[in-house]
Formats: sequence, C-alpha cells, structure tokens
Amino acid sequence: MTSLEDDLDLVQTRIIQIEKNINMLNENCQHLADHMRETQRFLVKLAQNQAEITKRISQWPYIAVERKGEEE
Repeated sequence: MTSLEDDLDLVQTRIIQIEKNINMLNENCQHLADHMRETQRFLVKLAQNQAEITKRISQWPYIAVERKGEEE
C-alpha cells in the first residue's frame, strides 16, 4: 500500500514539475515571439530606408568621365 502511495506522490511531483516546465516554455515562447515581432519591425524599417536610398541614388545625375592615360 505504501508503494502505491509513494508512486502516487512521485507521479504528482512529476506532474507538478512538468506543469512548471510547460509554463516556463510558454513564457519563453512568448518572449521569443515578442522579440521576433521587434526584429520584423526593425527589418521592415531597414528595407524601407534601403528602398528610399536606392530611389534617391537612381535619381542622381551622373556625368560620364573618361580616364586619361589608359591604353586601349
């Protein structure tokens, strides 16, 4: 009888530990999701800035320059 009670206590202890681990994993997943959203926002802003820079560079006037002293 005591063996069954000991087994029950062991199983209950394991269940409690598993619940704690699940809660910790859930919190970690939530933190990771928050950080991923933050990273995505940063990347979107970076892409928008890069697109704006590309647009501005494409509008720059270029002057053709010939190199002197080069043999063809």
